[in-house]
Amino acid sequence: MAAWVETIENVSYGPFPENRLDVMRPRRTEKAGRPGVVVFHGGAWQTGGRHSMRERVCRRYLAKGFIAANVEYRSGVGPAAEDAVRALEWFVNNAQSYGADPRRIVVTGESAGGHLALLAAFNAWTPVAAVVSFYGISDLAALVDACFVRQRLSRENPTAAATSFSPVTYVRAGLCPVLSIHGTADPIVPPDQSIRLTEMLRRANGPESAQLALIDGGKHGFTRRELEAAYKVAFEFLSRHGVKP
Repeated sequence: MAAWVETIENVSYGPFPENRLDVMRPRRTEKAGRPGVVVFHGGAWQTGGRHSMRERVCRRYLAKGFIAANVEYRSGVGPAAEDAVRALEWFVNNAQSYGADPRRIVVTGESAGGHLALLAAFNAWTPVAAVVSFYGISDLAALVDACFVRQRLSRENPTAAATSFSPVTYVRAGLCPVLSIHGTADPIVPPDQSIRLTEMLRRANGPESAQLALIDGGKHGFTRRELEAAYKVAFEFLSRHGVKP
């Protein structure tokens, strides 16, 4: 990471060894009350790690003046979901000690991390300002027969577990704004997952509450050019909803 970034590594946010996160913030200013972002990595709730998000995700937010919490979590849908809520609540509750404004916390992630970002924002006791989901799964029950989903769920009644850990289950009035970014050619997580979620959120909270950005021809994981376009949309979305330095 660049010299202008300060990283406080391996901060504990829970009781398990995997409950670690890195707090990253720009060195160029001591100004308090910066917006914050909680970042969840992908990897089908099994592989991957927070270090993969430093350059591709955290750096982009840091360059905009955000303070980032880059999260590690346990394997499996259930444990990962518990850890996601725990990490988000921890960061909101401790944001001010790192110079972040607890009223302007964004949650984001890619793939399984997008699923965790949505689920945490919809279930945490601490409200957040917005969610930015990159090709996140919103309805696990619709994909329960896919190997990468079924293998990460409880073997006893996986359909019930899938419903319980689906963000669409918790759509209701009063949720924060949500931006879903999805490739139209995603072979792993169908774009319908983001389309349906956006429709449900708009019905519950109004047309301005949810935005869908479809990347034409985008697959599961974007090219550099696609990422640049996606983040342009993301930061415009956040600015419209009052989350900017």
